[in-house]
Amino acid sequence: MRVLLFSAINRPHAVSITREVTAWLLAHGHQVHMSLALASAVDCVGCGVGDEELMAGTDLAISIGGDGTMLSTVRIAAPHHVPVLGINAGALGFLTELTPEEVPVYLPRVMEGDYTIEPRMMLSGSAFRGDTVIAEFFALNDMVVRQGPQGRLVTLDVSIAGRKLGRFGADGLILSTPTGSTAYGLAAGGPIIHPTSSVMALVPICPHSLSFRPLVIPESDAVEIRCEGNQHGDEMLVIADGQEPVTVQPGDRVIIHPAPERALLVKLGLFSFYDRLREKLQWGGRATSS
Repeated sequence: MRVLLFSAINRPHAVSITREVTAWLLAHGHQVHMSLALASAVDCVGCGVGDEELMAGTDLAISIGGDGTMLSTVRIAAPHHVPVLGINAGALGFLTELTPEEVPVYLPRVMEGDYTIEPRMMLSGSAFRGDTVIAEFFALNDMVVRQGPQGRLVTLDVSIAGRKLGRFGADGLILSTPTGSTAYGLAAGGPIIHPTSSVMALVPICPHSLSFRPLVIPESDAVEIRCEGNQHGDEMLVIADGQEPVTVQPGDRVIIHPAPERALLVKLGLFSFYDRLREKLQWGGRATSS
């Protein structure tokens, strides 16, 4: 099997795990490849390939790091229909499947093909200036349209499925997938959605109206956000999965809808989504007796 490894190269713990995973895979006859920088960091220069060759012939991608590394891996793997196994070497690890301690037990099982694949919705978006596309976006968690560096209130005109929803003053808007509902959307007061659901959540950031509440919509309904700005003419930002922001101007439009590709996450049946909620959100308080 040809395996692509991604790792949080700035985290020594993640690099150490990557080195161990690389050694195990090579010892068991698998082909391993990774970026040139990561190959140098794990002392496996022969595994390094250029960016244009990363996905060539890949059967499985393994992400070693936190949720940020997992998001980056999925964005690269999804267009090529390559499944992704996440190994948590970060703080939260909501998206990952294995802890480092579980790797020796379960990695052989994965390499034997004993796993299931869970498809996850992704988002595709475009920013328009007039009729010209000025930027395109791809995300597993969410896309955010928000105020710029000045941090002042902006006005956003929102339409869903071609029908006007309203004109709102806020610090910004989040459009999240079910997977992303436990990320920025949750912090902004949005709903938690089961990750295999076929819906999206539109969540305002600090709305200046008590009536503007989070809204769950079907995946069939594209969202258009017209950036009206404010009286100061401030620029705004569009951010996909926490990547480098793209600047948009008053009058620009951002159209977002589900991407044709799905993220393919490797699952081993070790826990359910509800188990993960209880663990990561610390819902397991001590029961009281009567």
